Amino acid sequence: MSAQFSERSCLVPSGVRFMRFCTYSYIFSAFCLFTLELKLKYLLDHRSRFIFGLLLLLIPFTVCADKDVSRYQQLNTHFHQTLSTHETRLESKFHSVLAVAETDEERAWLVYRWVTYHFKHDAGLASRIGDPSQHSLEKLHRLAGGSCAVYADVTHRLMQMAGLEVKTIYGFVKGGPATSHRNGKPVNHVWNAVKVDGVWKVVDSTWGAGFVGRQGFQSLHSDLFFLLPPEKAVLSHYDGADELGYQRAFAVNQSLFAKLPDDALYAAAMGVDPKLIVDAVRREPRFNLVSTFDLPPDALRVMSAPVSGVLERREHRFVLESAVFEELMIVQGKSWRPLKKSGKVHSLILVPSQGELLVMGRRPKQHEFEALLGYRVK
Repeated sequence: MSAQFSERSCLVPSGVRFMRFCTYSYIFSAFCLFTLELKLKYLLDHRSRFIFGLLLLLIPFTVCADKDVSRYQQLNTHFHQTLSTHETRLESKFHSVLAVAETDEERAWLVYRWVTYHFKHDAGLASRIGDPSQHSLEKLHRLAGGSCAVYADVTHRLMQMAGLEVKTIYGFVKGGPATSHRNGKPVNHVWNAVKVDGVWKVVDSTWGAGFVGRQGFQSLHSDLFFLLPPEKAVLSHYDGADELGYQRAFAVNQSLFAKLPDDALYAAAMGVDPKLIVDAVRREPRFNLVSTFDLPPDALRVMSAPVSGVLERREHRFVLESAVFEELMIVQGKSWRPLKKSGKVHSLILVPSQGELLVMGRRPKQHEFEALLGYRVK
């Protein structure tokens, strides 16, 4: 069955791949100034955002979302030091990697790191492997590639070796059409769920490993797909069997899932309330999601703001929380309106004029503003 999964369906869809969590750099400032000098509309165009995303892929490292960065830097350093040792036995080296883990979450992360670091997408190899469960872990590790079925199978086995409770889930994502069926349900992707602190969370090591571009597989580690909570997982992964109860809990059926925007998960990662996204898609047959731009984790939390990317000329309320940005502005053409600041919270109620609208932020000791949210006002 595993060989039936297309390489496309096992990868992050190209339309949203660019929104991965790369660490910000000077590119943000330079790009925002450049695009403002040209046209604000260009910044909101989908194809231009894709080009922008490709630039971000040049940044050679990512950060851990919602984690203690210094602790995960320590774990990452230990991980690479252990891999560089001369120990050849897989099980011995694996247990050495896990030796510093103090919690189930850290054990799960080290497994995720191991798989996303070691394996690569390879459609030809996936066809030769077939069902990965018929091969030893050592053989799969030696082959070091395959499709999502291989990623999920290896992740499952290693998490079990780490003493974690884990599931393998056959389901549907937006990377392509159904390529198979399981128990009468459409399937085009395989991923895992692991129980941490009594809660099942989604882990997708395939999507966390990288992407396939014109030059073949490109490694690009991302923790965005590690321990996805239920309210975010339903935006990107659909399990027809609903093994975790996520679809039932949020009333997301297959029809509603198909209508969710491809970049809904990325908007949620930027702070947009995932429940508001689901509710808006349920209400509006042609829903357009607010445009979001790559930011460091925890840089912004959207407490209250329109989730639709198309606004009417009526009163709208913006309440944003950020410890990163000193000043927030709503920009329309040559009009710059500051949000009122109270501690970390920035707020403003306004009736926008027709045209493009950007919410932009300025960091302390910086002069340039960065694009945070983008809308079109009818």
